[in-house]
Amino acid sequence: MEEEAARRPLLGVRVVEATSYVLGPFAALQLADLGAEVVKVEPPKGGDPMRRFGQRVNGTSLAFANCNRNKRSVFLDLKSADGAAALGELLAGADVFLSNWRPAVAERLGFSADAVRARYPRLVWVRVTGFGQDGPLADLPAFDAIVQARSGYAARADGDAALGLGYLADKVTGTFAAQAALAALLQRDRTGAGSVVDVAMLDAMAYFDSPDIFAGHTIEGRHDPDMLRHLGAVRPVRTADGWIVVSPVSGRQLSTTVTVVGHPEWIDELRSYGNAADMTVGLHDRLDRVLPTRTTAHWEDVFAEADVPASAVFDVDAHLADPQVRHNAVYRVGDDPVLGRTRRARHAARFDGEPVTTDDLPVPPVPEADG
Repeated sequence: MEEEAARRPLLGVRVVEATSYVLGPFAALQLADLGAEVVKVEPPKGGDPMRRFGQRVNGTSLAFANCNRNKRSVFLDLKSADGAAALGELLAGADVFLSNWRPAVAERLGFSADAVRARYPRLVWVRVTGFGQDGPLADLPAFDAIVQARSGYAARADGDAALGLGYLADKVTGTFAAQAALAALLQRDRTGAGSVVDVAMLDAMAYFDSPDIFAGHTIEGRHDPDMLRHLGAVRPVRTADGWIVVSPVSGRQLSTTVTVVGHPEWIDELRSYGNAADMTVGLHDRLDRVLPTRTTAHWEDVFAEADVPASAVFDVDAHLADPQVRHNAVYRVGDDPVLGRTRRARHAARFDGEPVTTDDLPVPPVPEADG
């Protein structure tokens, strides 16, 4: 039992998740993969709308499956008295409650912050919203692309705009929500009291962006675009048969880079630039002239021997075949009664050198009468 607990750090923690799409389910998935027991509350007609999104196998969305494995589902009409009462019974035995309702919804369902605190004094309730519980945008719909756009993430230094690939704001905020739940549980251990914790997507993306994207706005009243220009300057470079990323981060590595590609004279030219952003642009423009002459594998070997950070640009198939990925046992394959043989990414953390142990529960099915 001690060994099991060590590899299931959240063993004994009970989570109720009343969320949909990606953000909330991804937060609860992280808790489930760390050993928590998660019960997902879904609407009775068809369940979470994400079940019908994107590529499906035997009627099950693969995106939904990857956010909702290791959970059990119950199907409740929370607009009915019976459904709300059933949710209340679940919360009575829970440690954590995750919701992503718009601010007014909880009140309508009878789950105001004051009511929940009074009825479940030890419960940690993490309320995820797009913009917060109040304020001028609080009642507006918020999805990943909207928050990427509004947080400054999608803007580029050259005046262009581009969204990040994948549901970046959802996954970032989901990770903050899981972290906040764990912090609140630690606080409960000290105080004996639960808490109502609010995590807004807009706030999470601002925090996530602060080390780099917002660096030029750190000093009040000053806007320095160099960091954004530098971030935008790092890019893949074509080779004879693909793409490679070369990322020297020190003066020594920069000098070594231009030397091993056969142009040591470039170092003085690059040093003549006034800042790191222009230097990075200049480096990549010069690499565009040389790297297409040889294969990606050739350049990887050259840069590795010179201790210059570089990597081929992998597609997902190449990533799965990567010897380091296999060595790290990032994925494991198992049987799902609906999907068949499925690949699951494990939680990234290892405890005392070992990955966490989970129940590997299948994707929860929709009741046949409603499916």
